Amino acid sequence: MDQGQGVHRKAMGHARPGRARRAAIGVVALAAVTSIGIGAATPQLPASAAQVGGTTTVASPTTTTAAGRSQPVTTSTTTVTTDPGSITSTTVTTVTPTTSTPSSTSTSTSTSTTVPPKPTTTTTTTTVPVSPTSTSTSTSTLAPPAPVVPAVAAPRAVTFDSTCSRPATPDLQTYLDSLPAGSTFRSSTTACYLVPYGIRLTRPITVIGGTFFDPTADRSAGTLYNSLKPIILIKDTSHVTVREVSVLGTNTLGDFHARLVGQAGIKVMSSTDVTLTGITAKDTFGDGLELVADFTGHINLPVTGLTVEGYTTINAGRQGITLAEVASSVLNHVNVINPADDGFDFESDIPGVGSNNVTISNCTDEHGFNLIEFFSGPITVTNCTGFHHVTLGSLHSNAPITFVGGTMLCRRRNPVPCIKQDGGSLTFRGVSIDRMLGPGPISELAWSVQGGGSLAFIHSPVQTPFGSVLRPAQVKFTP
Repeated sequence: MDQGQGVHRKAMGHARPGRARRAAIGVVALAAVTSIGIGAATPQLPASAAQVGGTTTVASPTTTTAAGRSQPVTTSTTTVTTDPGSITSTTVTTVTPTTSTPSSTSTSTSTSTTVPPKPTTTTTTTTVPVSPTSTSTSTSTLAPPAPVVPAVAAPRAVTFDSTCSRPATPDLQTYLDSLPAGSTFRSSTTACYLVPYGIRLTRPITVIGGTFFDPTADRSAGTLYNSLKPIILIKDTSHVTVREVSVLGTNTLGDFHARLVGQAGIKVMSSTDVTLTGITAKDTFGDGLELVADFTGHINLPVTGLTVEGYTTINAGRQGITLAEVASSVLNHVNVINPADDGFDFESDIPGVGSNNVTISNCTDEHGFNLIEFFSGPITVTNCTGFHHVTLGSLHSNAPITFVGGTMLCRRRNPVPCIKQDGGSLTFRGVSIDRMLGPGPISELAWSVQGGGSLAFIHSPVQTPFGSVLRPAQVKFTP
């Protein structure tokens, strides 16, 4: 997909847009960023916990039964939220008996609040607690000792900046890699992390809040398409949630730079059950959102079960949203503003894989839809507005592509038809297909169909002039 994108657009007749850009939209504020909250799986905070200058050290919990036998301790996901006012830690610990005594489960909850001193530095320090261990006591010689839970080596303590005044990585990456599955990393709305070459999420965790800023713009490093990395990469994992997060690059004009298009705002590779909610991706050199199979690792599996609820991309240096290999996924309330190329690009690099059962709804798109190569199932676009063209190149796949409701705005003068189809099945149902405002006569064809393609307009009136059809392709109208 990386190697293919940008080439197919020219082949289909869509030249890259001009590089003059409007004023930046939706600027992510970086000033006055002074605080951070972090959610993670953390043992309960005992009365003896140390609190010095914003750093909290928590002792490891132990559990011993009334009979004097040691029991395994399982600690559930716990959030530790830090804000300018206080630090609150709540731990829920479940003890599961392992002796022959009647089965029982006890749950204890403790909460401790400490008001930190005024911050005197721009560095947020997070100390990762020691993993739980068991405590053994002497028992009768007539009974074997209770099993001992093996100790797990604790990750080292890490310190990273949350004001974008200096790089947070690699320490932030070390911390994220140390979190157990199911943990939550929670930041305040003003937290900002300077992450040159981005961060990676490779286990089931949740990231909430904060701005992740990648200032890298080195055109000399790396190979073509690969000198920059995604700002947030979700790779070969499952059950990852990213919510209320901003990702920010330095491509303020939204120009296309071939060597830098690897810098997607968020890139998801061969992962399942990923949820992205309330995301803003701005000024990236690559796509605002990139969804692909991990063919570099020979996994070749599509992104599956993706849920997007609210995603805005501004000034993307390539596509707004790339859906290369995606299955059984829903994208709702997606807004594409000022991309260098297409708003939505379905373009697979793996023969016979492509995308299937994808629904895009309630979107805005300042450019258009590019749907080429293979589709293994239906694609449905519902109630989307503002897009100027639809290109379908699907000679080897007849999976239906359907637009339902919404508004399409064809250009008035363009050598490329508004709807350009080469094979495949394309239907517009209840779509208002209008022309952009402007002086002069309309000269752009409404459609061009060839390669045996089937184009249908159902309750979707089209303004003149009409288009062209090269048999055996066909165009049908249902008033």
